[in-house]
Formats: sequence, structure tokens, C-alpha cells
Amino acid sequence: MPHVREQVLVCPTCGRTRELPECHGKSMEHDSGVFFCPSCAKERAVPQCCSVPMRLRAKMRDIRRELFQKL
Repeated sequence: MPHVREQVLVCPTCGRTRELPECHGKSMEHDSGVFFCPSCAKERAVPQCCSVPMRLRAKMRDIRRELFQKL
């Protein structure tokens, strides 16, 4: 599968980015305004930046194109 979905948290005010929270060495999943760990059911609130909650941004990358453009 040549497509990879990357997710990061972005501040809507200043544009600062941050990686998703992790638990057990894996990124936590996002559901209805909270992050949760599917292994242990631990929940974590959405991080804030500039006094507003950060937004989840998903981006699709075509790895095949990236690799073959460099050759």
C-alpha cells in the first residue's frame, strides 16, 4: 500500500504542531474530543496551545511517488 496517513495536532492560532499523545509506545486514538488508548482504556484530554484546544490534522502521503522522484 503506497499511501500513508499521517496525523499531527495543530494550533489554530499560531500554527505550532505537536505529535499525537502516546501510550504503550503507540499513538493514542482520537474519539469525540478525547484521546484514548485501545490497550488500557486510558483517556487524555486534547492538548491546548494559546488557550484553545489543538486540532487534529490528517495528511495522506504517497510514499511511492516520494521514493521514485528521488531516484
